[in-house]
Amino acid sequence: MYGPPHSPHRRTRAGLWFAGFAIASLLMLLASGTAPARTLQEATTRALDPARSTLSGIGAGVAGVFGTIGEIDRLRAQNAELRAELGQAEQRIAELAEAAHENAELRALLGIRDALDMRTLPVRVISRDPSNFAWEAGIDAGRADGVRTGMPVVANADGAGALAGTVVAVTADTARIRFIVDTRSVVIALDQSSRALGEVRGQPGGQLVMSNIPITETVEPGDTVVSAGLTFGDEASRYPGGLLIGRVQAVEPDPNALTQTAFIRPAVDPARVARLLVVLEDAQE
Repeated sequence: MYGPPHSPHRRTRAGLWFAGFAIASLLMLLASGTAPARTLQEATTRALDPARSTLSGIGAGVAGVFGTIGEIDRLRAQNAELRAELGQAEQRIAELAEAAHENAELRALLGIRDALDMRTLPVRVISRDPSNFAWEAGIDAGRADGVRTGMPVVANADGAGALAGTVVAVTADTARIRFIVDTRSVVIALDQSSRALGEVRGQPGGQLVMSNIPITETVEPGDTVVSAGLTFGDEASRYPGGLLIGRVQAVEPDPNALTQTAFIRPAVDPARVARLLVVLEDAQE
């Protein structure tokens, strides 16, 4: 049997044909140059402007985000490079400052060396004793350089040759010195103002005292004390005369009322000195 004359399938096909015809007509109208076509084109353009602006804004925003991320990465790379350059510059400045300091010390020691008129050997401190009771240090010269036990060691004290200590142990290429502030150190000393003699001994904490000064001698704060270079009583000097030891800070009479003691500020700070001169003559073997 035949189906009904107006079936759903026929209506669907007719609708599709009509929609296709309408779209084709619309496209032809948009493509034409007539006034109605231009009116329709303008209306369509105005209707699509918000969407186009939105899409354009989204595109610009996405591009801006990626551009910002790229700029941040570039700035981070530049920052890392600048930090590295700054670190290198600071290291170079520190090296130059240390070199300048060492050059100044060496020039001062050379001046002292010429003034002493002694055969000396410039050395560098390479190790220290951390104790405040044993003031000793290692130096970078030894037996191969002519260093022997008992040799005096001189330091720079504001341009003056100051007695720092003596060599107490030697290896082939290093030696150990004992500073005069060590409690085991004794130096026969002279007050340059009064010419009074006494024994300078080291004290705990790196200080000095000059003892056995006759009570009849006038020793006052501010006086300069130097090595005497001679025997005093039973104590024989192991150091050449005229080397700066320090300045008197205070004087006190001893309980026996026959002698007095002077408290001396050392001219050499053993915790800071880095360059020294070993006097290669008058060694006590």
